[in-house]
Amino acid sequence: MAEFLSPYNDTPVDPEDGGAFVPGVSFSSKAELYAAEAQALTDARNQLYAGISSGELTAADLTSPYALIDIHAACYGSIWAWAGMIRSRELSIGVAPENIREALYSELDQLTWQIEHGDEVGLAPEFIAMGAHHHLVKIHPFTDGNGRVTRLYADVLLLAMTGNQIFDWSDKPVYFDALRRADATMNPDELLSIVDVVHLGH
Repeated sequence: MAEFLSPYNDTPVDPEDGGAFVPGVSFSSKAELYAAEAQALTDARNQLYAGISSGELTAADLTSPYALIDIHAACYGSIWAWAGMIRSRELSIGVAPENIREALYSELDQLTWQIEHGDEVGLAPEFIAMGAHHHLVKIHPFTDGNGRVTRLYADVLLLAMTGNQIFDWSDKPVYFDALRRADATMNPDELLSIVDVVHLGH
């Protein structure tokens, strides 16, 4: 599915960014960096999908406190030293660093309940998965990559619950506006009206 990617260009990598790469990794331009990130994300996606297909990864597994951290590490661990690490500094968005772990555990506890009882209370899998994406990106647990990783997490969660469905994250500017409005309502319905659900293999 299409992703939200920055325009590729020949701008040199910021020297401050270079200091955050894992040892032995370097890029001559941001275009190379973005390409490497996109490939790492694709590789992580394929590995996660294979785990679901084989039955080794379930929706319940994804509610582990370490699941999102492991996915972030899988997406960025070959490039960034901060991959898979909860952020320790304030950002203009997200909860305060000292509250991140508590917020994550609370969200995952709620997610566990929704997965176990969704059918009983009328929560569709796509509602549960999109709600998880919104709540997790609102927490903003990592230094960078929160949007891409929480969208991937939502795809993996939906696939694990349905066996054949993921979201189509085509680049639609209205998505970002809907995401901000969801912060006020804490309801993913508008996001679901914008982001389509698609069936793999179709």
